[in-house]
Amino acid sequence: MEYVRTRKIRRISLIAALAAVVIGGLAMVPSAMSSKTSGHYPAGTFESHRDGFAGVGASRVKLSGKGAGRHQSRALVVRTVHRGPAVARSSVRFGGAHAAGTPYVVRAWVRATSRRPVALQVHEITRTAGKVQTRASRIVAQPGTWTPIKVRITAKKQASTLTLRFRAPALPVGERILVDDLRVAPAPSANLTESTSNEAVAGTLTNGCGRTARGIPTCAGSTYVGAAHGSNTDPATLEKQVGGQLGVRRTYYTSSGVAKAVSTAQADLAAGRLPWISFKLPYSWSDMVAGRGDAWAKDIARRLAALNGPVWVAFHHEPEGDGDIQLWRKMQERLAPIIRNNASNVAFTVVMTGWNEFFGDPKYRLSEIWPRGVKVDVAGFDIYQQYGVVKNGKTTTKWTSFQDYYQRISTWARSAGVAWGLAETGVTDTAVAARPSEISDTVNLMEQYGGIAYSYFDSALNSVAPWVLGTDAKRKAFAKALADSPTLR
Repeated sequence: MEYVRTRKIRRISLIAALAAVVIGGLAMVPSAMSSKTSGHYPAGTFESHRDGFAGVGASRVKLSGKGAGRHQSRALVVRTVHRGPAVARSSVRFGGAHAAGTPYVVRAWVRATSRRPVALQVHEITRTAGKVQTRASRIVAQPGTWTPIKVRITAKKQASTLTLRFRAPALPVGERILVDDLRVAPAPSANLTESTSNEAVAGTLTNGCGRTARGIPTCAGSTYVGAAHGSNTDPATLEKQVGGQLGVRRTYYTSSGVAKAVSTAQADLAAGRLPWISFKLPYSWSDMVAGRGDAWAKDIARRLAALNGPVWVAFHHEPEGDGDIQLWRKMQERLAPIIRNNASNVAFTVVMTGWNEFFGDPKYRLSEIWPRGVKVDVAGFDIYQQYGVVKNGKTTTKWTSFQDYYQRISTWARSAGVAWGLAETGVTDTAVAARPSEISDTVNLMEQYGGIAYSYFDSALNSVAPWVLGTDAKRKAFAKALADSPTLR
């Protein structure tokens, strides 16, 4: 069988949430925007909080009932008690931890009970100078249809903050404006800029963002969402179940599975999926370092170069505990230029567990194992939500903090000049029951920290917990994350 995947039984990490600190100009993202302090970005939905929004004058703001939001969730409702302008203003000040010149993107989705113009206004303010500038965008909201609205603004002042307003100029009494999936994020992400600075735009994603020939998005907020499915199983059935197309698809092969890997990648590209392939090696790490596997790697590159679209490739993912990690690093250094020099459409990726790099043995720190002197396009991390995992008869009841991981990863990625994403991740049935929006919240958070790929491990193979998208609740949660994600054209 072509599919071979070796997983070490991961140590279940109990990661404590960090205090909200600012690193590299990015603030931590709170779970709910109930604070009026600066230095935050909204989490994206209005499930249980109005995120600091209140009505102005005769305007009134409240949360809708379930089912009115974009994904059968809740939304923010704006109305007025007298015919006239309906305005929802944020009391929370977003941002607040940036240098002058930092660009932001503010995006939301809007729906109305009848055809109505709606504006999104973004104000930059400081404590000393007051209002510095205003940027706005206007759309015509439609009944029954969610319409995106987006504002780009570049901060003129250091440590300034942003306030938001949604405004309908003439709303009749009894009508409503609904707002959902609000996001405020720095853009473009610094690590995206670094990693694509020498790469020309070679295509456009379905969300309008450009991409390089190797499939790296060229603007922030473009995160491929996808999965590994079964045992390299065709994901068409899964896509039908969740009502959307995978943006990225992970598959795994032995060293002898090159032909199958190439044919599967070709089929994925034809379906609009970005292939992300892992290979085991034909020889030991030391033999690969010595050049014994050069011809094998070059053959992979040349076969993939013939395909009509980008492909991502990784060699021996999750190496921790499999041997001398420095030989693994040198093996990556040997293969990176072979792949990239022989295939302009193939991104060279390196995939690690994540836990080991930040919390494990110091020999696995990124400063120790990251390939030196070569170009790596994407750093992949295999990080799972441990809440609900049962080990030795005990159930983990503490949540893995992806916010913590994302902050650490994005800070490092900017310094390394590499794009990053989750090469594997999963959520237990118990976790989804406790937090139905855990998957989409994790994707939304990743977008704000600049990650470009989220690949769910929808398989029971070599698994320590029930990650499979096997329940209606999990498929619904995954569908919500998939709905807004880009795919290849």
